Amino acid sequence: MPSSTKDARTARSGAAFREALLHLLESKPFDQITVRDICAASAVHYATFFRHHPGKDALLHDLAADEIGQAVTLAWPAHAQAKDGPDFAMLCRRVGERRALWTILLNGGASAYTRQEWLRHAHALAEKFPPAVDWLPKELATICDVSLVLDTLSWWLAQPVGTVEHLEIASMLRRTRASVLATAHR
Repeated sequence: MPSSTKDARTARSGAAFREALLHLLESKPFDQITVRDICAASAVHYATFFRHHPGKDALLHDLAADEIGQAVTLAWPAHAQAKDGPDFAMLCRRVGERRALWTILLNGGASAYTRQEWLRHAHALAEKFPPAVDWLPKELATICDVSLVLDTLSWWLAQPVGTVEHLEIASMLRRTRASVLATAHR
């Protein structure tokens, strides 16, 4: 079999596993999902799963790394361009659309991994831009920004669905960040 055909099939299987896990997370907690459930939902053979991942935790970590990278990229491109900072509305909409996954990432067993991965992406992006303020080391400013975002999103996801809308959370993030920066300039 040509390498390109095998690569395409591998990519399709990997995407099918990620989509299946996302779909399953909408209906049951991660700890109740089995590899067999993922294979059945993806219509990919059980043995194929283990050619991609050693277990369901590894699939979650792969999915999380992709999701976190996309979330950081959604929020932070505007950071260097706009005076009011990151585009929290797009970030919060994305998290709201994938609430089940983000609940696991922020409030479940993957929270430490999520924070570490988010910081890794945020530090890489921060290196491309000048510091937001001159009195705070860039590395610490990045840690503070990440903590604000993750703790606020974590709180939101712990609230009953529909009690706080994504635009309200985006506004809270924007205003909290702006007030911290404004206070610091005094």
